[in-house]
Amino acid sequence: MRIKMKRCVLVLLAVLSLAEVTKGQDGNNVTYYLSNLPQRVRINPSYQPEYKVWIGLPALSGISVNYMNSSFGIDDLIRKGKNDSLYVDIDRMYKSLRKNNIVSLFNENSLLTVGIRFKSWYATLDITQKNDVVFRTSKDIFTFLKNGNAPYLGKNFDLGGIGLKASLYDEFAFGLSKKLNNKWTVGGRAKFLLGIANVDMKKSKISVNTKSDGSSLLLHSEQDICISAPVTLDYKLKDGFVEWDDLDADVDDFNTSMVLNTKNPGFALDLGAEYQFNEKVKFYASIIDAGFIHWGGKGYRFTQNTTFDWTGADASNSGNSNDENYVSIDDAFDDMIDSLKNNFRLKEGNSGYTTMLHSKMYLGATYDVHKMLTVGGLLRMTMMDKTFYPSFTASADARLCRNVSAAVSYTVMPGNYVNLGVGITAKAGPVQFYASTDNVMGANYTSTQSLGGRFGINLLFGHKDKKKKVKEEEVPAETVVVPVKKTEPEVKKDTVQLDTTPKVEPRPEMLVAPEREETMLGVGETGKPYHVILGSFKSKLRAERLQGRLVKQGFKEAKIMQNEQGMYRVSAVAFSQREEAWAKVFEIREKYAQFFDAWALKVN
Repeated sequence: MRIKMKRCVLVLLAVLSLAEVTKGQDGNNVTYYLSNLPQRVRINPSYQPEYKVWIGLPALSGISVNYMNSSFGIDDLIRKGKNDSLYVDIDRMYKSLRKNNIVSLFNENSLLTVGIRFKSWYATLDITQKNDVVFRTSKDIFTFLKNGNAPYLGKNFDLGGIGLKASLYDEFAFGLSKKLNNKWTVGGRAKFLLGIANVDMKKSKISVNTKSDGSSLLLHSEQDICISAPVTLDYKLKDGFVEWDDLDADVDDFNTSMVLNTKNPGFALDLGAEYQFNEKVKFYASIIDAGFIHWGGKGYRFTQNTTFDWTGADASNSGNSNDENYVSIDDAFDDMIDSLKNNFRLKEGNSGYTTMLHSKMYLGATYDVHKMLTVGGLLRMTMMDKTFYPSFTASADARLCRNVSAAVSYTVMPGNYVNLGVGITAKAGPVQFYASTDNVMGANYTSTQSLGGRFGINLLFGHKDKKKKVKEEEVPAETVVVPVKKTEPEVKKDTVQLDTTPKVEPRPEMLVAPEREETMLGVGETGKPYHVILGSFKSKLRAERLQGRLVKQGFKEAKIMQNEQGMYRVSAVAFSQREEAWAKVFEIREKYAQFFDAWALKVN
């Protein structure tokens, strides 16, 4: 009997196409640069939130869904005909498939988040539950089902197999970032993982050889299926093989203790860095979810390596119920299922195994067009099933005011070139709301290639730029130094000229006047903690201009330092003793009119 299977998989195709309802990305691309969003630390741990204290409300601070499908959508399978009638278009759906097709679902729910700034450091504690599912299949399977076995008589046809990897786990992450100096900020997050449930088809190979007379199929199957979950699989073994009729699942074992199952431990690491190239250009890089989970708790493993003849269902005697050889359609298909169960049998294997997380890499850069507008580009590489899946995003981020930010983005990825994203953060009092998606057009789920997003609520306290009672540019109140009274007109600070005022000998007590003490970013131990400060600026560009003029004037040791509040101090020279520093202060005050307010600073 020649076996043909033409268009007999409509149910399977419809199920796969329904996944398009949640297909898309998680909104991470548009939020990578979104201003004033603390959740950026999850995709680049070097990012330091603007607020000193960040609290993520339990179960509300972060919810995201990400679904990626490399194959077809609903409108690739179900089409509209005349008079709005619907029909199934197998050929259109088949053409949309790739050689290897992947459908992935990623979901995360933040349970608790706390972040605290301490000088140039920022620390975070984050507890999150994550769900990660990847289904893979080869186009060859659909080719065989679409064309039937007639074109392959007497030939071997590799179907490639079907694979499934699904994990549910808890993540406990501790993050720490450090602003090293004016250029570099680095950070990392160490993550301890506790696995709850997992299914992993580590190997799945299927091939078919149709006999030249079409009488039967020679099936070859290799499978390695691992399961770890809070369920009990009841089954019996016969001759070392699982009896399908006795296989049953009992879910009564699930309880809250499984959520903190230390028998399935794992570890992952996030790393990130930010580099300020100049006043307008900044570079970013991060690696997320580089880690694994070892499933050593309650689990099961089944293997298979078998070859057998399959004749399919013989319905030749099912036409006439009065025939003495009559066999009903139901009985014919029952015989076919029994044949599969008797030959397609599984062996029991060792249950312990390890799975890798789907790690992601980000590389990007931004350019400040205006103090309220930044444009950027971002390359994202996601590792799934030993293959990198890239996407590129161009974005524009606007800081409408301190408490409101908005962003738009455009993302392209292989086979998917229309993804318009938006993101927004809005704060009222200490409460901040945020939402983002990488494709707002995903609402039309029948044709979209992307749909997904994230949203949440934060509590934020203590903005880092809050005005202080004493202006940073002013000389500290505790510096009891009386400046030399000038007799000449005001001189611009951008020029350096000698003062013609009479020299004034400093009083002895002024040589030991108290000086201000500050901690500077990226300044190591030099043995010369006392600096003569000739300028203080919020703008790094202005500080660099003054430093250049000082070097030309003869202050070869002139340097720029940044304190923890972001102010740039311009030092003309440094000394190991405070008396030496103050003597230089008075010397400069006497010689240069524009530096009549020079002062001494001790760097901790």
